[in-house]
Amino acid sequence: MEKILEGSLDRFQVPDLLFFLNTGARTGVLVFERPDRETKVFLREGRPVFATSTGEDLRFGVMVVRLGKVPADVIDRLLARRGGRIGQALLSEKVLTEQELAAFLKVQTSEVIFDTFTWTHGQFSFYDGVAPPATAVTLDMDPLNLVIEGVRRRDDPEQTAAAFPDPDRVVEALANPDRIKQSAVLTEEEWRVFFLVDGRRSVSEICRIMGRGPDRSTLQILNRLRAARFVGLAAPRAAPPSPAPGSEPAGTQKLPHARPPDKAPAVEFSSGISAPPRVDDDTNKIVNQKAAPYLAKATRLTVSRLVLLADAGETSFPLIRDSYTLGRHRNNDIVVSDPKVSSFHARIDRATDGFVLLDLKSRNGCWVNNKRVETAVLETGDEIRVGTARLVYKVDYTSAV
Repeated sequence: MEKILEGSLDRFQVPDLLFFLNTGARTGVLVFERPDRETKVFLREGRPVFATSTGEDLRFGVMVVRLGKVPADVIDRLLARRGGRIGQALLSEKVLTEQELAAFLKVQTSEVIFDTFTWTHGQFSFYDGVAPPATAVTLDMDPLNLVIEGVRRRDDPEQTAAAFPDPDRVVEALANPDRIKQSAVLTEEEWRVFFLVDGRRSVSEICRIMGRGPDRSTLQILNRLRAARFVGLAAPRAAPPSPAPGSEPAGTQKLPHARPPDKAPAVEFSSGISAPPRVDDDTNKIVNQKAAPYLAKATRLTVSRLVLLADAGETSFPLIRDSYTLGRHRNNDIVVSDPKVSSFHARIDRATDGFVLLDLKSRNGCWVNNKRVETAVLETGDEIRVGTARLVYKVDYTSAV
């Protein structure tokens, strides 16, 4: 065995180590040691697949009793009569089927890994090229879902507070949203927070939009997303100089001699179809029951469109993708040629029961039914105004999923 990495858990957190080894697609065993226990996590091409621990609370018999799957007296009776490996004894006595035993062994692997997330001291070493035991029942799970579930179970208030010391720091996305939609398993509230991250809003603003102020629950969600490398804090920015009287607000772009157009603004629209999300591994055996893939809990299928209102008539644009950006810049999905529209003005995201409009901190704001909003669930007939452009959201068809 060749040791290629070692260090102290006083300086490194376990999720950081798992992501580092996943990035390098390493195969080997990650060994954690402290006076009261030793834990080994085996990785195959960067994915944790098997784990063992000397901790008594992580033994298989203790775990199935704790999970309420097998009564404690049954475990005691089998150990007194048979001894040896409790899993094989449960199988021989037909207390568990082979499928149930395999599922519980995978849960045990995840429980051993989650236990290491609580370690704040000890040593770690990684030995390259070490394969898991040939007879091991291995876990097949995306590391990002494994990490976010581990942090979800821990939710350490002190670590959460330390992760976000400055509520005015902007939160930015670190992962491709389409990748997250295809592979992540999140709760409904975690999905809501994730879609609020746009590289413009601060920690405190996201908490406020969630309707809770700077309370701990939203910060815990942000910390889970941060631990899974979904989001991160943007670098602090120097305070901008005070604008001169009559000048444009900071962060805006003014077109030379721009005036509102005499006719309705031009709108261009692009579309496409994305593949539905899939999670085909062991994730559903491990994660919180409230967590689900993107749109997995949708109760209805919604066929919607945006209708541009203009003097010359109406123009319809079907909403068939999961997300659209709207603004003056040519890189938007919906391009509005209006000087009162910001370069990247708003985003429209598909949610479980339709679409949601999200203002991207635009200069002149988003208006729904003559009310300025930061985020709004769209209902059929709602009128959206950005700059001088007026669009109506219409639902053409809904059906139960």
